Amino acid sequence: MADLVFPPGFLWGAATAAHQVEGENTNSDWWEWESRPGTPCADRSGVACDHYRRYREDIALLAGTGLTTYRYSVEWARVEPVDGSFAQVELDHYRRVTDAVLEAGLTPMVTLHHFTLPLWVAERGGWMAPDTPARFARYCDAVVRALGDRVDWYCTINEPGVVALGGYLGVFGFPPGTTDAGSWEKAIAGLAEGQRRSLAAVKTARPEARAGATHSMQAWEPDAGSRALVDHLRRQSEDVFLEAAAGDDFVGVQTYTRVQVRLGRPTRALLGFALRSPRLMRAAMPPILRRQAKDPASGAPKGARVTQMGYEFAPEAVAATIRRVAEVLPGRDIVVTEHGIATDDDAERIEFIDRGLSAIHGTIRDGLPVRGYVHWSAFDNFEWARGYGMRFGLVGVDRTTLERTVRPSARHLGAIARSGRLPV
Repeated sequence: MADLVFPPGFLWGAATAAHQVEGENTNSDWWEWESRPGTPCADRSGVACDHYRRYREDIALLAGTGLTTYRYSVEWARVEPVDGSFAQVELDHYRRVTDAVLEAGLTPMVTLHHFTLPLWVAERGGWMAPDTPARFARYCDAVVRALGDRVDWYCTINEPGVVALGGYLGVFGFPPGTTDAGSWEKAIAGLAEGQRRSLAAVKTARPEARAGATHSMQAWEPDAGSRALVDHLRRQSEDVFLEAAAGDDFVGVQTYTRVQVRLGRPTRALLGFALRSPRLMRAAMPPILRRQAKDPASGAPKGARVTQMGYEFAPEAVAATIRRVAEVLPGRDIVVTEHGIATDDDAERIEFIDRGLSAIHGTIRDGLPVRGYVHWSAFDNFEWARGYGMRFGLVGVDRTTLERTVRPSARHLGAIARSGRLPV
């Protein structure tokens, strides 16, 4: 059988997020959240991977594998530690990071918001506050102007649906830890407006750049009794943000698994009762979703393979979400901006990459405009409330010494990037 050939100019990369790798992000809501008594976080981020100081060696490691793209984020809490006051020293730092990326021969892809907020924004209500979208756009303008013509790809907001669901409905143990439907709905509206305003800010500051939000999407597979729940959740966590991306230059797709939803009889009964009234639906939905999130593979076949995150091993699920984006926003360029697995078995990571890329190639073969694949993650890092036990990295990081180890999976993906071919 012939190799699967990817298009010329296809982006091949790996991703990080500032708070997860830089370390000592002390002005952020997440730093405060990790330190709070009774926090749901398994670990404190601390020094993380010390990427803030070691970025040059880390970038060189990635370039040495053969990858062509590095997706990384600028930390709002560093750049604007006080309302309206931008830290020139931090803007200069991210310019140096970007220069190092370019000098290594990589394409920089910059994320402007990856889960964290400056503490002063969080104290004003975070994404529930009506003025947060405008303040976020002001920050985006400052960053894009500082980076100038160095960057052609911007990810505006990373996984807005996860931010809203995880922090404002209390599903994933994110700050601010609210758990009611009203807070969730306010955050959804704020994040969608933040998408629109940040896109406008990027395009005003650098019209030549390509900008788009990146979306956590699931390959949903509900049974008949779960369809109403899935329709509601997909609407609130995916569709509203895809609609807000109508003007984006590209859509970032981030998929790790499929979700087979099989609700028990009592939950189906509760849901059926709640469907008779929007007010009851708003009250019933949060506890149902939190229960589902505790066991994401609960609907999977008995004995199904699962990852360290508890997800069903389903690398091909990304093809379903690519196809869904193509239906919702036909003709829009698509980049797989995250796809990966938490595992201690690197052979399993290689399998995940190969099976995922094969499925992605099938969507390209069918004419869908997929422009790149960015693996999550470049390094083992701080996996938010789950802490350091989840190992996603193409590059391992020893938690005691911070020594980096380039895994075979990194070289495997790099070899595919060099040739543009997936051996089959």
